[in-house]
Amino acid sequence: MARLIPVSILIFMPMFVLAAEPTGKEIQRLIMGLDDANIRQGASIALANLGQPAVPALRTSLASARKDRRLWSAYTLGQIGPVAEAAVEALNVSLADTDPALRAAAAQALGKIAAATAVDCLIKALDDENDQVRQNAVVALGQIGPAASIATKKLIVALSDQTVRTIARDALMQMGPDAVDPLGESLDDDNIRFDVLVVLRLIDAVNTKQKGLAQPTVADLPSLRKVLYDANRPAEDRTAAAASLITLGDEGFAVLIQAFEVQEIARTATEAFANADSTAVPSLVKVLKHQQLDVRASAADALGHIGIAASGAVTDLIALLGDEDRDVRYHAVRALHELGPKAKLAVPVLSAIVLNTTEPEATRNWAIKTLVVTLPETHDEVVKTLVEASAEDVYYGVRQLAREQLRKVDAEAADAAGI
Repeated sequence: MARLIPVSILIFMPMFVLAAEPTGKEIQRLIMGLDDANIRQGASIALANLGQPAVPALRTSLASARKDRRLWSAYTLGQIGPVAEAAVEALNVSLADTDPALRAAAAQALGKIAAATAVDCLIKALDDENDQVRQNAVVALGQIGPAASIATKKLIVALSDQTVRTIARDALMQMGPDAVDPLGESLDDDNIRFDVLVVLRLIDAVNTKQKGLAQPTVADLPSLRKVLYDANRPAEDRTAAAASLITLGDEGFAVLIQAFEVQEIARTATEAFANADSTAVPSLVKVLKHQQLDVRASAADALGHIGIAASGAVTDLIALLGDEDRDVRYHAVRALHELGPKAKLAVPVLSAIVLNTTEPEATRNWAIKTLVVTLPETHDEVVKTLVEASAEDVYYGVRQLAREQLRKVDAEAADAAGI
């Protein structure tokens, strides 16, 4: 169904298609339209399309007694962009208004105008109590770019502010070479070291590499741990920190393994081991006997992520198949599955799980899948187990999966069993 256009918009519609040189009266009618919630968006678009001729009226309306008019005037000036430079001083005044929405709109507009003369006011706005104002001020400084380089140190401080941290990194990147020295001086602060290096590695790759900062070092351990444990960080930051910890060997492994105890970050920590090699196995094997069942399960997951390179942990994972907790047993089966043929020593225990009707269906199904990946050396025992499981009368899913796999593995055996 077509959307109905409010009558008020239809009344103003002729004003949105103006002559090449609109009169002051026509512009003023559009300014008045900013007060009406039904038509203000259209009025704003029309004013923005006029460009520079609308700037004087919009600059004046920034001081209007009407709250909505002030707000939409600031927004519209931003839409006009650089040719609205004449309104910068008035927008700077709006940055100090008592209305946080207007302060935010003014900061946004100054960024789109790319007003270098607004830098000092935008720097002050970085201390605003309102999150949106601070965010818009950071973005604006980035849009102004190198001309706002005096804001670099303040933007580095903003890296500690969780509400603006990511966009502060972007703004610092836009500062370019002028930001390099101040950033380098901030590396000793573990609270922001991770973020500082993200920026430096992008804007000064050559020198960063020469200084040994292109890759994580032991000096990064404290900052990487902080990032990994910071629930306010975006997931991609925590994932990147975990990946960096993997490269630091035993010390990095220890931080990640400790994170297994924290439910919110355990998955991120375990998945990081997908980038590890066999050197991580001894540390993880020790944790398979941890008193906390979630940690034992996470250690099994981590070994599974390592894959074939974790084959040295086969006997330890087999032992875990006898764990008192069924969820831990499930994770042990999943880990063994990732070892492929290297898991052949587990076939007797896996077969017992498949045929144990007291085990959860999901665990038994994964045990079937794991048996199959141990082929071909284990053919006879695997087929025997699949034939027996094909007669399952407790879980339909187990029976069906066993039959499907049996036909794939040995069609003759399936025919002989009447499957």
